[in-house]
Amino acid sequence: MSAVIPVSTPISQPFWEGLKEEVIRVPRCDECSHWIFYPRRHCTHCGSLSMTWREISGRATLCSYTLARVPTLEEFAADPPQNLAIVTLEEGFNVNSSLVDIEPGDMRIGMALRPVFAPVGDSGARRLLFTAA
Repeated sequence: MSAVIPVSTPISQPFWEGLKEEVIRVPRCDECSHWIFYPRRHCTHCGSLSMTWREISGRATLCSYTLARVPTLEEFAADPPQNLAIVTLEEGFNVNSSLVDIEPGDMRIGMALRPVFAPVGDSGARRLLFTAA
């Protein structure tokens, strides 16, 4: 699968490093226990700057999806269609991702999903994708 290599920032680095290790790490607020995704410097619920990165299971359900028959970026042109998805993690927050190894006719809102840590290029970087559980 072709893809854009993710660019890590100081704020998102634990997330991307976790994917290289095939684990999902997400910050959680130490004050109100709210999950913060996408990673930020502050809690989007209470404004606290006190957060701890935690590993999560990756168990998820399909919230929404669409088949993009026209590539969203040139780097995805070799693999049409793109199965774009909004995935709800077991912890209660949504992630934009893509579905792999699922036929379009088998995609169902609410279906159980599991993570796929897809390699990107030769750098060791990985993308977080999902497939049927």
